[in-house]
Amino acid sequence: MDFLLKLIPDSLKLPIAGGVGLVLGAVLMFYPAKWIGASGERQALQIKAAAEALDRITTLEKNNANFRNLPARDRCLVFMRDSRLPEDSCDQR
Repeated sequence: MDFLLKLIPDSLKLPIAGGVGLVLGAVLMFYPAKWIGASGERQALQIKAAAEALDRITTLEKNNANFRNLPARDRCLVFMRDSRLPEDSCDQR
């Protein structure tokens, strides 16, 4: 190893060390960055699903008088089933 270091001029050692450090940093940050990106994507999909479900529930209320007259919990259950969300959330009020 010492033999290789003697072959490299002093003026190139710092840029080479910086390049190696940059590559190692990129390798070490790949999976955390991937995890954070996946988390953000998951949240965006949940927000989109909730907005679509709200649009469907609004349409149901406009078009269906029976739905409009249901108790709040029953409307919540319809909303959760339609959105494929857990029905347990209706009981947390």
